[in-house]
Amino acid sequence: MKLVNTILWYGARPLAGELDRLELRGFKILFNLATTEVHDALLSTTLVAVLSYKDGYSTAAEAGFSHLAAFVDHNIRVIILGTTAEQALDIRKTRLNTLDETYAWDKVVYIRPDLKDVNFDLIVNCQPGRRWHDIEIEQIGPFEKLGDEELRLVARAFQRADELHLRELSGGRSGSKVFMAYERRREEHASFGHWTQPRLVKVGDRKKLGDEVGAMKEVSPYVPFELRPNLEVFVEGLKTSVYVADFVDKSESLLKAAREGRGEAAISNLFNRTLQRWRDRAKELPKHFGSPAEDAVRLGVASPDWIDGAYLTSERIRRQNFDVQKLWASLCEYKFGYRAATIHGDLHGDNVRVRGDDAILIDLGAVRGTTENGDGAPLCIDVATLEVSLVFDQPNNGNSSGDPFEQPGWERQIAPFYDLDAILTAPGIDAAPTPDSWLFGCLQRIRSFGTYEQSDDLEYPIALVIALWRYCKFEPKTAADKGRRVVALELGAKLIAQIRERVDEGNSNSR
Repeated sequence: MKLVNTILWYGARPLAGELDRLELRGFKILFNLATTEVHDALLSTTLVAVLSYKDGYSTAAEAGFSHLAAFVDHNIRVIILGTTAEQALDIRKTRLNTLDETYAWDKVVYIRPDLKDVNFDLIVNCQPGRRWHDIEIEQIGPFEKLGDEELRLVARAFQRADELHLRELSGGRSGSKVFMAYERRREEHASFGHWTQPRLVKVGDRKKLGDEVGAMKEVSPYVPFELRPNLEVFVEGLKTSVYVADFVDKSESLLKAAREGRGEAAISNLFNRTLQRWRDRAKELPKHFGSPAEDAVRLGVASPDWIDGAYLTSERIRRQNFDVQKLWASLCEYKFGYRAATIHGDLHGDNVRVRGDDAILIDLGAVRGTTENGDGAPLCIDVATLEVSLVFDQPNNGNSSGDPFEQPGWERQIAPFYDLDAILTAPGIDAAPTPDSWLFGCLQRIRSFGTYEQSDDLEYPIALVIALWRYCKFEPKTAADKGRRVVALELGAKLIAQIRERVDEGNSNSR
């Protein structure tokens, strides 16, 4: 194991007694290094960086701030000594918050008057944690390669490796980069074969990945171990984070399985087994009274404000001249009691992996709602989001240059299913499979769950509008992809008009 015993010291030197105590404990102190002398290999052995303003050494002390981002990425504690109250405030404002005002600086940076008493423990009790080490990382395939900062965090995540191969997987809609990682372990860490089973590696925005890791831990008690992502390592940098989780080996996306007519059993198992305990939590709670459309906005699930201008300004939508804000407002007027708790929030076809008949949940970065009173998310939104994904998504998210859908034929096929009467006459939950049509079979299976658990006849149709318009927040990747999203916008508008007509009709009959 690498010896982590270096202290980088900027500014006023420690007192003779302090220096003796540090050296007796095996620390190696390097004073006021030039910028060119600070590199990854040195930082990997560095435990603490001290910036000492004592005795008027402010200029020398501040030189250490040029490495602050690297200190964070290498898990190095920063101790600032001898500042006045005014200097300390200025450091927080101009040095820390300017770099990143959302970062929890108090976890890394400690501002103290001196190293007396318990302040000395900030050095001697500091734990090294996961350190960077020089491993060979091969990025295989035609994708945008990881940068130095990202590779530094990946190296920290794989402590036992001497070689790592990364193959990119679909990154979904979050902006993160997702890889299958093959790790060759050093001989002292390999019991039989040097190459381990592949793991999932995700690299992305620090806060987004932090939220996703938190969601993993939150849902773990409610989703069977073998049907959820299980975290192995989480490494947090200043701007970027990396996590490693077990990989769903020998699996495929639900989108692919569904298109090949093999998705119905997995869809049933997704709701009957994978999400059963999670969804049962909502049944144990009192129903939430409100508008699912209003709650979708409150929870950050969907909003008419998010609809991409490329769809709103398309010739097809401009000809119809409908007002999305007014339509959404009319949808928000319909309120009733419905089941609400925690939902996945982004349950699309690539976020469910299929292995046999098992449906394995991944990517929990968009989890919404809690079991707290008034903070739950409409349970039906997950079901509707999955349906819209399977019907409207192109495999590989439309990234391929050749898009196999013929727009008119595809639209003629799916449009009849997005009429209110068709939605309200969905088959029962025990309906037999339909192997002759993947589309009808999957819709039959999904809608049986959507309508079986709804508390109001219009709950699932409203959830479909939310999912259809949520789908329109994402930028088009191909011309056909844009066309499909325009159709989603149009069908959502049509459903709102039909829902309003049904509500008005019901109100008229009740008078």
